[in-house]
Amino acid sequence: MKYFLFLLVFAALAFANNDGCTEIGPGSSLQGSDDITLVLVNDWVLAEKALGLDIFDGMYILGADNNLDIVQAYDAATCAPLGSLPLSGANGSCFGVAWNNDATNDTYYTDDWAGSNLFFTDDFGSTWSTYPNPAGSSARGMDFDGTDYWTTNGNGGGLWRFQPGVGEENIAIPEVPSQPSGVTVYPYGSNVGVAVTAYGTLSIFFYEWDGATLAFIGSDPCPASGVSSSYGLAYSEGNGNIYWSYNDGSNFHIAEFSFDLVSLEQTSWGAIKSSF
Repeated sequence: MKYFLFLLVFAALAFANNDGCTEIGPGSSLQGSDDITLVLVNDWVLAEKALGLDIFDGMYILGADNNLDIVQAYDAATCAPLGSLPLSGANGSCFGVAWNNDATNDTYYTDDWAGSNLFFTDDFGSTWSTYPNPAGSSARGMDFDGTDYWTTNGNGGGLWRFQPGVGEENIAIPEVPSQPSGVTVYPYGSNVGVAVTAYGTLSIFFYEWDGATLAFIGSDPCPASGVSSSYGLAYSEGNGNIYWSYNDGSNFHIAEFSFDLVSLEQTSWGAIKSSF
């Protein structure tokens, strides 16, 4: 009976936090790979919530706050809050946000861990439309590599690679031992790099996508102390760093870290797009 009551209390807390995490137990990290180095560059404490994450035009961090029903924009250099994008009224449990990488005809996608729709707007939140989300209510963090969108499956189902309304593929990531949360993509030679974080396994997991196969590169512990839950990742081609959101048990943070993968070849999204 006590165990059952504990589960009820935990479920109530998870719902109150509205972060989609259903894991029980303290977070822990895995032993790092020798060929991966993560270095903390900045760490900012937020007054609000930041789930998912994406980068707009290399200059602005986007983070979902489903308490305030907005996607908040932050200055990537200082993390000062700037404007915000209002969410759809039906998107009350938003987690992931992804920009289409087109500053002229910008479209924003969001998901909802308590619903099965993918929301999108091309007029900065004045109107929203929906597609069925391939990950259903399991979707968490999202990103776009210029061709495909990526989202974690927060119920342990790995990753989804998809094009809204066109097609999708589910890809296993067995190296992540707990519930995935954030995801970001980045240039990796002529291929696409994919980085994943999890709510309770406090490590960053790195992969390489060659257009057909996802290969595991390695992992390294999250580059900050006092982390209780890990939420979002976003790569910035502006400075080559990754932004990461987490909670310390009391406050949300956005941190910036540099990453060095021994086999990483520096390139650009333009070079990757021309190779596919």
